[in-house]
Amino acid sequence: MIKIFQLFPLFGVLLFAYWLLAAVGYFPAHLNDILVSITLPSEAIWEPTWGDFIVLLGILMLYFELFKATRTTESTIIDHLLSTFVLIGYLVIWLIYPWGGNSVFLILAAMSFLDVIAGFTITISSARRDLSLGGA
Repeated sequence: MIKIFQLFPLFGVLLFAYWLLAAVGYFPAHLNDILVSITLPSEAIWEPTWGDFIVLLGILMLYFELFKATRTTESTIIDHLLSTFVLIGYLVIWLIYPWGGNSVFLILAAMSFLDVIAGFTITISSARRDLSLGGA
């Protein structure tokens, strides 16, 4: 089960969840609905929306994706390839479908772009380091 999560890009899971909520008509109409109202010690009231929650979830996914990029196994290449396809999916949906044409979805697409670029960069750097250590 853990192997599946190492192989499949997490932004694909987030894209599927967003699509599912859009298919039932919940997103993007309810992105600005308040999830919870929390009074802070400063007496300010924090009211995060569904959009805020999705963006924070995207940041968490980005962290795990960057952590996965530090591996130098054979499955890493497949993960990067799938991440690239997920990025293309984000961009196509953002440009073509009305339910994807909002700032929250664009921010998720930007995070997916960072995942792809950072993933390739980190993997190449790690592989280069492994090659230099092996040859010494």
